[in-house]
Amino acid sequence: MRTAAYARFSTEMQRSASIEDQLRNIRTRCKQEGWQDPIVYSDAAISGARLDRPGFRALLTDATDRRFDVLLIDDLSRLSRDKDETGKAIKRLIFCGVRVVGVSDGTDTARDGHELDTGIRAVIGEYYLRDLAKKTHRGLTGRALAGASAGGLPYGYRVARTGERTIDEEQAKIVRRVFAEYLSGRSPREIVTALNRERIPTARSGRSWCKSAIHGDVRRGIGMLANPIYGGLQIWNRSQWVKHPDTGRRIRKERPRSEWISSMHPDLAIVDSATWEAVQTRLTSRRNNTDTNSDNRPRGGVARYLLSGILRCGVCGGPIVVINRYCYGCATHKERGDAICDSRVLINRKGAESAFLAGLKDELLTESSIACYERAVAAELKRLTHDVDDLKVRLARADQTHTNIVMALRAGIITPTTREELEAAEVERQAARAALESARTNRPTKVMPDARERWLRLVADLENTGENAKIRDALRGLIGNRAIVREDKGQIYAEIEPPGQTVDLVGSGGRI
Repeated sequence: MRTAAYARFSTEMQRSASIEDQLRNIRTRCKQEGWQDPIVYSDAAISGARLDRPGFRALLTDATDRRFDVLLIDDLSRLSRDKDETGKAIKRLIFCGVRVVGVSDGTDTARDGHELDTGIRAVIGEYYLRDLAKKTHRGLTGRALAGASAGGLPYGYRVARTGERTIDEEQAKIVRRVFAEYLSGRSPREIVTALNRERIPTARSGRSWCKSAIHGDVRRGIGMLANPIYGGLQIWNRSQWVKHPDTGRRIRKERPRSEWISSMHPDLAIVDSATWEAVQTRLTSRRNNTDTNSDNRPRGGVARYLLSGILRCGVCGGPIVVINRYCYGCATHKERGDAICDSRVLINRKGAESAFLAGLKDELLTESSIACYERAVAAELKRLTHDVDDLKVRLARADQTHTNIVMALRAGIITPTTREELEAAEVERQAARAALESARTNRPTKVMPDARERWLRLVADLENTGENAKIRDALRGLIGNRAIVREDKGQIYAEIEPPGQTVDLVGSGGRI
């Protein structure tokens, strides 16, 4: 019997030995059943509510490829803390002929009526996560009202031995300096450049200062100049993280102002009230220019422009992003100043995008690219076209195995594992029947004679799709994420690594 094991623990605060504890229980069960040692899949410090767990995804892929017959978990909550995803995973595994066994909680999909058992356990697992979140939020609210740290620790503060937040006087001097220089007329970029040039450490050792850490966002209260804690006002519960129902990604959502919890803590004020108010007045007047990320990453986390995330600075290796309406430039230079990167190259956005698209079309219209597409289409059709004869043989074998076990029972031949073998045989019969029925009702065409014509139309329409994300994915598939922007005698070009090809960025560029 081919077996697999999946183990997971949720947060960095839990012991990494938790995975070994789970696997020890699983291996013990395998020895008791006389099964071989399992293939191991695991995810460390990842919540069961997330769908992008690498170990979990690999497990499902290998189940589809039928690399194992039984999946053992310590309990059902290790598989997922989302009741809907748990149900989908169980159905998918059963369809693939995989029996799921929970070592500690008694889960067993070979048991009659397992649907009710797994369904109840999945609901309990999701409720536990929600209840834990409520209790954690309640505790953090109490800490926030007391002036203690209820999340991230802003620059200028430290946590005392008692657990309370107090002012770090050395860092507080830098905070007061930043506020004073901003009021004197210096821009956040100039302030950041000076801090990095003087090698003043940030809260995170080894990191450099960036413009957004200083300027921030008045509406969201983030960034040094906009964070009300520096004026002695603690605001808690501004936002929350929620999981997108389709992608499973966590998204930050603003809470209504009525849910904010504010409390004054004069002992935590680093700047006086007059300085704080003056800075807020200046920030508000310049609010249209404060969103440093709006050109490249709008709300929702999807890059807006074609080459965002593909171009890299030839000086510092940092990302090249849209820095104004017309040009791409080095994000590190813009955010952290000359002390970290002195690249002042500006690249005309439309010219660079047109040059890359032209190069992409040339590459996609070669005979080798078209032949590659035709091979991919043929391979996908072959994958989707199940061999009905093979599936008939599989069903016949499953039926024969089931019959043999039943005949042995009638003859009085009973062993300690007979029941499990009979249940496993029944599961395999159901899976084989379902696969055969699916193959008979879903028969994709075996040929696609107009593949070449379809490909040519797709390439011709590439520039007119209006969907930069799809074009950007195509670019990444061809050149990866490292097109290094360099300048040589006034000519700006991108060098693709590998294989060392170059794209002339229309020669249209400039200097900041």
